[in-house]
Amino acid sequence: MGQSRWSFTILLLHCIIDNMSDIIWAKDLRPGNTFLFKDNLYQVIENSFNKTAMREGIVKCKVKNLRTGAITIEVLTGEKLEKAQVSTTKMVFSYSDGNNFVFFDNSTYETIEIPRSRLEWEKNFIVEGTEVSIQKYNDEILGVSLPDQVTVEIKEAEEAVQGNTVTSVQKKAWITSGYEVFVPQFVKKGDKILINTTTGEYVSRTH
Repeated sequence: MGQSRWSFTILLLHCIIDNMSDIIWAKDLRPGNTFLFKDNLYQVIENSFNKTAMREGIVKCKVKNLRTGAITIEVLTGEKLEKAQVSTTKMVFSYSDGNNFVFFDNSTYETIEIPRSRLEWEKNFIVEGTEVSIQKYNDEILGVSLPDQVTVEIKEAEEAVQGNTVTSVQKKAWITSGYEVFVPQFVKKGDKILINTTTGEYVSRTH
């Protein structure tokens, strides 16, 4: 009986330690940490801890809601928060069926579908073979991160203005997704260019 009680006590201590490892005090948060708070999933951008006459001090965090993308300031003074394990998986864009974008994991051969409506910006720059980073919380897909720059093809481009030697003059062009971008006069239909996926701007012509 004594041995059984001792084993149970050890097991209980392990459970308590495991649970404590999933908790973090707000004042200990660091940029990049992810946690749950009031049914929202947040990632820390900045954390400030101001000592005052109050015993605990004031904790304010600039955070990003990983479900909505909204960035807010949350006052978390004295809060004990549940850590959230967010994973990032590299996957390759395979095809679109019109309503969904299908991505493929070259390591596990897993495929996942993400509704086109959740990729309003990203879909402009995703072409076959594009490698993306997919963030997941348990089985919940949070978002897709593109490479900083991607290579895309010019589907249509305005004609260059004849005789214009000003190198800064740009014209409109459209890539295969239909996205409109301003490019230098020398860029033409069929050319491949690098685009910055954050700003959507032309970077350079490529081969």
